[in-house]
Amino acid sequence: QLQANRLIQFFLPLVAAVAILSALLWAAFGTWMEAVFNSMAVLLVACPCALGLATPVAIWQGLYRMAQKGLISRAGAFVDAMADVQTVYFDKTGTLSEREMRVVETLVSDLWQERRTGLMRAVSSLESRSSHPIAQTLIKELGVDESDFPIVRDWRLIPAKGVAGKIELEGSEVELRVGEIVDPESCSRAVELETRLRFREGKRVYVSIDTELAAIFVLQERPRAGLEIALEELKALGVQAQVLTGDPNPNLQLPAHVHLQAGLSAADKAKIIELAAERGENPCFVGDGINDVIAMSAANTSISMESGTGLANSAGVAQLRYDRVQAIPEAIALARRIRARLRGNLFYAASYNFIGMSLAAFGLLHPVAAASIMLISSFFVTFRALRLN
Repeated sequence: QLQANRLIQFFLPLVAAVAILSALLWAAFGTWMEAVFNSMAVLLVACPCALGLATPVAIWQGLYRMAQKGLISRAGAFVDAMADVQTVYFDKTGTLSEREMRVVETLVSDLWQERRTGLMRAVSSLESRSSHPIAQTLIKELGVDESDFPIVRDWRLIPAKGVAGKIELEGSEVELRVGEIVDPESCSRAVELETRLRFREGKRVYVSIDTELAAIFVLQERPRAGLEIALEELKALGVQAQVLTGDPNPNLQLPAHVHLQAGLSAADKAKIIELAAERGENPCFVGDGINDVIAMSAANTSISMESGTGLANSAGVAQLRYDRVQAIPEAIALARRIRARLRGNLFYAASYNFIGMSLAAFGLLHPVAAASIMLISSFFVTFRALRLN
């Protein structure tokens, strides 16, 4: 569109200059009738349709086709950005894995066995303030009524580590933390408690009270439907796929050609995207959470999952309806076809106008024929712009 806009700035003065020059030369060396007819033929044969009409039509048609595939955007620049993408960076949890996870085991330490009900209420209350898939899974699994939630104070998100807050538990206020282990003193106790787990595979979520490890949840992730096909299609297009996750122990099975970096903070993700942009990879970031927003802003273009947080959906240039990841390689292939078709239209328009205006200026094209040729040319470039399959 920018190329077309730049070209059209020169198109009108050029056509006017050629028409005036033709009129003057034919008036000087021919008849006034020839001057009028030939200068009119120049004006009639000139066709800016590839610049002023076909280009925006193709872009909006491309956005419509992408929406049909499940990738919705209102920005015409998104089509151009997708055509340039060399690397797609994905978040993991809630993006490549289903938001609905499964708690396969809950192990409570001996010290908290008799106080298990109060502990689970506290965990549910703390997690109720987070929209992360793990938090929503725990709330659903524990099934605690909201009216039984104890009050949480000083709630905070610990990037890539979980959530924490102060909560009333058995008459005293304690520091409750749910997520990864961040207290070195808890590590040895975690190893001891993990030996009692029945499920060795899965995502571990640790519950700590002050510096004391109270429970471990084991969750299992499911890859999104069509994920493997989407990653293979990206590879076939020559587009690299990488996964950036805050999860320090990811257990999602991915193809060997997909590079995964774990245990990253939101700032780490953004730094990786910035470096990729500097290398000319034209990165696209796909995410669903609050901690993905900085990376989405740093990328050349970004896509949010429909099931993601409101902030992520606002930051994304496009939104993936039904969380259908297969739409991403389909959109890249479509954007590349649009780019090739538009470049072809611009080349055709330049060639057509040069030849047509030259014939008209030399008196070899009648105005009626010029008008007919211009209409045919307009139809041709518009048809090419609309035919994007």
